[in-house]
Amino acid sequence: MDQEVARADGSAPSAASTLPLTLLLSGTGGYLDAFTWIGHGHVFANAQSGNVVLLGIDIATGGWSDAWRRLMPIVAFFFGVFAAYWVKGVASRKDQGWLTLPSLGVEIVVLGVVATLPSSFASAPIVLAVSFVTAFQSSIFNRLENWPYNSVMTSGNLRMAAESLFQWVARHRDRASLDQAAKFGAVCLSFCVGAAVGGVATAVIGNAASIGPAILLGAALLVCLRDGRVLSS
Repeated sequence: MDQEVARADGSAPSAASTLPLTLLLSGTGGYLDAFTWIGHGHVFANAQSGNVVLLGIDIATGGWSDAWRRLMPIVAFFFGVFAAYWVKGVASRKDQGWLTLPSLGVEIVVLGVVATLPSSFASAPIVLAVSFVTAFQSSIFNRLENWPYNSVMTSGNLRMAAESLFQWVARHRDRASLDQAAKFGAVCLSFCVGAAVGGVATAVIGNAASIGPAILLGAALLVCLRDGRVLSS
């Protein structure tokens, strides 16, 4: 049975924009933020707005070593975005959407390697690697059906959930707005659950906890492979 939902222009969404995939990726995003925060120096892998706030506080208070730790994942995130848009450009020019899939494969490999590292391994390379690959992920997989969303940060998703819920009330129980609110609410909940599981797992088993999001990403890759249209718009 065809379970794809039509986009606003009448076309079906790619596998890269369906709800199952967005839930898997959002859970991964929350998990990895908890992983780096608890296990690697109280910095975020994905939530760069949090890193920017902490960077400003560190600069204001003269915490220069801490400021450096906040700045580096921001830089890595930039490079991840640059790499993602280069790949998307190549995939678009060649009309080969599958060229975006290696981003998930690379992220799985990186997290698998991190899972093997001892607790004594330096945190900086781990945080930089995670920030890079998650930026790559969020730039390529950036739609939930025909709406923009972010798989590694949740503020924008919360806003979308709140706006669509308001529209549901204001439009006298408009069903489309309620559907949008429910889906974005599910994405936010997935992020929260991922953070909770990631926090507990990291506290208990350290770097080995990164195998959890690698498994989620493996499931996400399988979702994409079910459909040849994998390039998100």
